[in-house]
Amino acid sequence: MKMMERMRRWFKLRFAITYPFGLFLLLYCSPTHRSFVVGMGFIMAGLLWRVWANGYAIKTEKLTTSGPYAFMRHPLYFGTMLVAIGFMVMLRTSLAGFCFIVIMLLVYYRTMKNEERALTEKYGDKYLRYKSKVPALFPAFFPYPEGEKWAFSIRRVIENTEYKLFFWVINIAIIFRLKGYFFIEHATFSAKIWLLIALFFIFAAVDITGEIVKWRRKRVAAKMHRQ
Repeated sequence: MKMMERMRRWFKLRFAITYPFGLFLLLYCSPTHRSFVVGMGFIMAGLLWRVWANGYAIKTEKLTTSGPYAFMRHPLYFGTMLVAIGFMVMLRTSLAGFCFIVIMLLVYYRTMKNEERALTEKYGDKYLRYKSKVPALFPAFFPYPEGEKWAFSIRRVIENTEYKLFFWVINIAIIFRLKGYFFIEHATFSAKIWLLIALFFIFAAVDITGEIVKWRRKRVAAKMHRQ
């Protein structure tokens, strides 16, 4: 992703809301052991739901009606909201967290409408029929039977770079838990704390290694193209 594309992504409305709120959470909120465990339950459910969705998503080539897309039209946003709820529970931000969730739902509502308008223009009645039978953000009881179906692919998950979100969301949760250990519970280093620190660096190293491999492949491909 080029730098200008990254800048446009960073300053989308939902990210412009998320970053200041994330800074507020980092400065003023910490989890307890119980809130961390319960919050991580929501976070892992959201991340795994997004992995499931990305394993089926063929974003611009076909109308995806497989996997979680057979139960809801926007499973990626549903997974993101579960992650956000998980952090609100973990960090015990009742009123502020509720306001943040409401604002994000309003932002996603606008984004979903724009995406659905584009899908209607591209697929016409095929998408309108799918839209009429599949809810937007709450799972249906029965899967959508029509449309082309295909299998889950871990390769799609990697191509959609979903692993990056998975690693860094967990790392953010680890940072908050370490903050709770050191600044709230005044704990000393223990096997549990060292394990969290090790997991943080493992996830970071895997992500950075992946970026280096992609950069090297692009460089080799560009060199071969010039030849």
